[in-house]
Amino acid sequence: MVKFGKAPFYECSSKGDKRFSAFWARLKCLGGKSIEEVYQASKVFENGLTGLSWKDAKGKKPVNVEEVRKLYADLWDEYFKENPEFVNVILDKTGFSDIYGQVGHACQAEEVWRIQNQYLEDKQLQELGMTF
Repeated sequence: MVKFGKAPFYECSSKGDKRFSAFWARLKCLGGKSIEEVYQASKVFENGLTGLSWKDAKGKKPVNVEEVRKLYADLWDEYFKENPEFVNVILDKTGFSDIYGQVGHACQAEEVWRIQNQYLEDKQLQELGMTF
């Protein structure tokens, strides 16, 4: 389990709010594929294999770690753009957890935490009249 922020933690997995589970979060712009499907299929392995199913790729370290981590973050950003009503769900939370998360791995709770903090920072800047 991984946690970001402080208790109480809002669970971002199929055991909590499924809307924030990479298995359940689906992107309209990608034909309804889940974030997990796209992320896992984007991994490239030492033997050159790529495009594997999430089951075959999950838990395996790719050679393109930085690239797929950036993709994972971008997919979550797009998900919130496609579902702006979800921003209101996360703004008042103090922390996020992922019961399945592992330190050093891409994590939905970490991405939701990052997005929440970005929205809160942008909101504060707007209140101060500082827009870029």
